[in-house]
Amino acid sequence: MSDDAAQLGQAQDEVGVGQGEAEAAPPQEEAAVPPAAVAPPKSATQRQIEAAKAGDENALRAVTMQVINDIAVKYGVDHYKIVMLFDDLDSISDFHSDQIYRSISGGTGQQDILLLVQSRGGKIEPAYLISKTCKKIAHQRFVVAVPRKAKSAATLIALGADEIHLGMMSQLGPIDPQVNDYPALGLANGLTKITSLVTSYPQSAEMWAKYLSENLSLRHLGYLERLGESCAQYAERLLQNKVLPEGKTPRILADHFVNHYKDHSFLIDIDEATTLLGTGIIRSGTPEYGFANEVYAEYTFLEFILRFFLKKEMYIVGDLSPDSITIRNKSDK
Repeated sequence: MSDDAAQLGQAQDEVGVGQGEAEAAPPQEEAAVPPAAVAPPKSATQRQIEAAKAGDENALRAVTMQVINDIAVKYGVDHYKIVMLFDDLDSISDFHSDQIYRSISGGTGQQDILLLVQSRGGKIEPAYLISKTCKKIAHQRFVVAVPRKAKSAATLIALGADEIHLGMMSQLGPIDPQVNDYPALGLANGLTKITSLVTSYPQSAEMWAKYLSENLSLRHLGYLERLGESCAQYAERLLQNKVLPEGKTPRILADHFVNHYKDHSFLIDIDEATTLLGTGIIRSGTPEYGFANEVYAEYTFLEFILRFFLKKEMYIVGDLSPDSITIRNKSDK
């Protein structure tokens, strides 16, 4: 073999194939593509704000009630039939008693009832019916939890409960009746004061007689007096068969709640409530109160985002379903 042929053969051996063909390089492994980042699930707060921004009231109701149901599980109170009367807008009326009755009457009667109350009060008759009906339908216990305020007629609701769960910021109040936002019993007190003035200043008698004849109906005076007596009777009935502190009877307590306090807005805090009703009825530091307090925070947050994004207002009356949340324009009544 000539030297040229030998060199050609050697070159082909080095190339590995035919002349001018390079051996294919081994396939390169493709670089691994990292998976797309998965966004964390949105919090309930984010979903509520997004729903409010979008004006989606149904979504807002659904998310809020899911949060409240989750809070019930968190505090271990989900074994109750839970009902809410959270209404800072309107006075307690037949509407509220109908809503509460509708919410609790469809069950089996095998659950205790936990009623969360946030209300400035209202009509005495529907308040009495709410309390009596909850007590009647509850399996063994009717429990009220007050995160902040249960005043006037709302206090009457609480008096019918087996237990009232309160915290440091909770308020009950006198249950003296109101007529057009004025205390009915205040009229009788006013007449007593006028009588005292006339006794001290006899020359003013004619002036007062003229004023009263033009502005006061004896028929109305009698009605207002009977209204106060009715409040005391309702309270006494709801307090029957309860274990009360020594020296306290349903009649004594009813008279105290109706007639003792000089100001309708007087604050009855947890300490005074305990003195009046005892530790068997007034309870503190409980899961029921913790639940109510956290629900109140959720309620005020919902109020805020409705007011901020939608210029609307709301209340919650009924069970823990989205339909219990009523959202309305501020002008609606």
